[in-house]
Amino acid sequence: MAVVDGDQGPEPRAVLHLADGTPVALRPIQPDDAERLRRLFYRLSPETVYWRFFSPIQVPREAVLERFARVDHRRREAIVAVVADEVVGVARYDQDVGTDEADTAILVEDAWQGRGLAKVLLRRLAEVAGERGIRTFTALILGENVRARHLYSSVFAGVDATLVGSEWHLRIPLEGSGAGCP
Repeated sequence: MAVVDGDQGPEPRAVLHLADGTPVALRPIQPDDAERLRRLFYRLSPETVYWRFFSPIQVPREAVLERFARVDHRRREAIVAVVADEVVGVARYDQDVGTDEADTAILVEDAWQGRGLAKVLLRRLAEVAGERGIRTFTALILGENVRARHLYSSVFAGVDATLVGSEWHLRIPLEGSGAGCP
C-alpha cells in the first residue's frame, strides 16, 4: 500500500492505495458521518456486528450513531476509511479520564476485510494517540474472535492478552510498539 498525504479542506486526510490499486481516504470522523455509519452498519454481516458490539444488534440506535460520529478529537477519537464517500472502516479510542490509557475498537466492512485496511487504521490511530500523550491501548475482544487478536498482535509488539471468562482483555504499550508511536 502506498500512502499519500492529501488535503480535504480543513480536515487532514491521507489517501492510500490498496494492493489492487483501490484508493482509500483516511480522515478523522466528522459529525455528518452518522448517516455514513448507519449505511455501514447495514452492510455488515451479523457475525461482524456481534464481534464488534458483543450483541446481535438488528437496528442501530440514533443516539449511538450520533455519539460515535461526535468526538472531541482529544480524549475521544475516530479515524474513518472512506471509499466513494462511504465509510468502510473505523478505528476509535476513548481515553480513560486522568490516565494515559485509552480503550480501542475497530470495525471494517466485511467486503474490505483481509485487505490490510484494519492494520492501517490501527497504526494511524496509534500515531494520533501517541501525539496526544496516550501511552497504552486496551481492547476487549470476544474469545472466539481470533482474527481480532491476530490483528492487534500483528500491529503492536508486546500485547499482553488475558482471557477472562469468554473475553480477551488486551493491554498494548504504544511506546516501542512498532506502530509509529513515539
